[in-house]
Amino acid sequence: MKIRWSIWGTMGAVLALAGAARWVDLGHCATRSDEINLVKYAMGATTLTELWTHPPWLNQIPLADSVPVAWAKAQPWRTVDEKLVREPFALMGWLTVAFCAAWMIRRRGVGAGLLVGVWMAVLPFHVYHSREAYYYVLAMLFAAGMALRGADFAAKLKSGGALKAREYAEWGAWTLMACLSHMSAWVVAGVMWTLLAWSGWTGLAAAGRQRHVRAIGILAGALGVGMSRWIFRAFLEMQRVAANPVGHIGSDFAWVAPRVLPFFAGGGNAVGIGILAAVLAAAGAVFWRSRGRPGRDPLYGAMTWSAACSLLGSYAYIFAVGGEKAKLTYFAVNLPVFLVWAAMTLDKAFAQAGEGRRPILDAVAAAGIAGLLVLPAWQVMRLDGNPTAYRQIRAWLDSHLSPGDVVIVDRWLEPWNEMGFYAPSNVTVSFTVPDEPYENYVGGNWRKTTKNLFEQNGAQAFIRLTRNQEKRMGLWTWPETWFRRRAAVTNAAGLWLRDTGFAPMESYYLETNRVVTEIFYDTHADIADRARGAGREVVWFFGEGWKLFKPWQQGDFSDYRVLAGEAAMAVHNLRGEPIRVRVEVVAAATGGHQKVRIGTLPPLTFPAEQLGSQAFELSLPPGIHALPWKTLGSGGALLVRGVRMDRVE
Repeated sequence: MKIRWSIWGTMGAVLALAGAARWVDLGHCATRSDEINLVKYAMGATTLTELWTHPPWLNQIPLADSVPVAWAKAQPWRTVDEKLVREPFALMGWLTVAFCAAWMIRRRGVGAGLLVGVWMAVLPFHVYHSREAYYYVLAMLFAAGMALRGADFAAKLKSGGALKAREYAEWGAWTLMACLSHMSAWVVAGVMWTLLAWSGWTGLAAAGRQRHVRAIGILAGALGVGMSRWIFRAFLEMQRVAANPVGHIGSDFAWVAPRVLPFFAGGGNAVGIGILAAVLAAAGAVFWRSRGRPGRDPLYGAMTWSAACSLLGSYAYIFAVGGEKAKLTYFAVNLPVFLVWAAMTLDKAFAQAGEGRRPILDAVAAAGIAGLLVLPAWQVMRLDGNPTAYRQIRAWLDSHLSPGDVVIVDRWLEPWNEMGFYAPSNVTVSFTVPDEPYENYVGGNWRKTTKNLFEQNGAQAFIRLTRNQEKRMGLWTWPETWFRRRAAVTNAAGLWLRDTGFAPMESYYLETNRVVTEIFYDTHADIADRARGAGREVVWFFGEGWKLFKPWQQGDFSDYRVLAGEAAMAVHNLRGEPIRVRVEVVAAATGGHQKVRIGTLPPLTFPAEQLGSQAFELSLPPGIHALPWKTLGSGGALLVRGVRMDRVE
């Protein structure tokens, strides 16, 4: 009875810790990148049928994409937001901890189960991916089943025990789901299949060996059929990338490769390296004690071979197909088997001090790891972004810039993805011309085009997020010299994780402006003062009621201001005397001809679906003047391509 209560108590403590790290304030962090797609899918942008009949990506399988859609449909009374979409993935992360801890308790006892459970519960890498709606926590869950149950079956075979049909089927189910989760699991599945095949071939008698060969062959055939569609699509993706090497996504393999195991152990720092060194030292002691034959314990031998060969397979596979690019997440399917092997290794090393002391040393190790990793795990829970703090950027833009202002960001995908999802209410975030890939950056002369836009007062602020192409073109320091003001929006938890080496994604280290985002800007007074110094007599700003429209999907990267109803323009007379100006408006109407009243002037008519020019004159006393605009018809809008104001002598 005492043993049973210790097991339940251990599991309860581990699961409570893991649940808190994965569920508390789950919607706090701003969404990003592909996670936005999953949020939109759950909002109704697609259906489960459409996801599987017309998958959105060649290089991804829509299993993870389907999860939030099904989760949202099962709860139609709830509003779809970041929290709801992340919940099933947090659940998967929690289940992975539960599975690994329960597996270890059954095989090595309560102490070992506590060690691996606490370790994974607060491991920043696993906490981070459990709190994001994305592919890798799903892959880790099924990879845990594939690897740990695969080790069970390999150990049984190695000891001469035949597997039952349901055991082959169980391993096949884990493996199929792991392979459907992410393509990085394929090589690990191949390693585990080879381990099972070899274990049966060397451990079984002749009659059992023949049966095993047939079963393994059937498994391979069934998995091949189940994955055939995705294997074919993977070949298409490889052909696409081969024709366009910049299609490879990731960071330098040389940067990622040496950091994988430290992050799996704790972090890319002294803590992770220290824990990893302790595990390797324990492994050395265990191997020495077993005279270099860990196979004397068939299960530990199977775990050792599984962890080592799976990691080597992943390194070889990612290096071969990645075009010298990699991500830490591409190795994530190896995390469960590595962590369980590491905890088992420590537990076996502790056993050399005596079986009575083993659970005590396990508990001490678990407490030590928790002490080292609980603060980083808490910082992961506090992240404002992964790593860009879009909500804070939005709040800053709305509170510091004037209504109607335009903000340019240095990554052209941001305005209609992340900053579209977290769009400010007072200002518009936009781009000039595409800055990816490099050929577009050079062909569109991004730097000159962006510089010209600001010099013509087409935008009032610049967000530096990624410093795109600056590694090839050199630093672009023009914003430091042009703008009079600079602000920084900081992801405080992300900055702490980056500076301490616990941030479990390479973007924190290689794209530093995503953690501390620079915003260069001018107030209207600053712009007016600069214009006055340049000898200009009038400057104007689109104000409240105007929207920016950029029809880039049609290949037109021009900026149009949209008037639909009423809007205001602020006109600055920069001289200390009254002046008269001629105003020319170039615009096109949508929804039929549009009559527009500007100020108190007689209405002007603009033609439908074609640019036309209208001119009028204004008398301006010194100072700032509001110039109201109003469409007089019902429906439709006016697209203003440009406004020019010149003094009339």
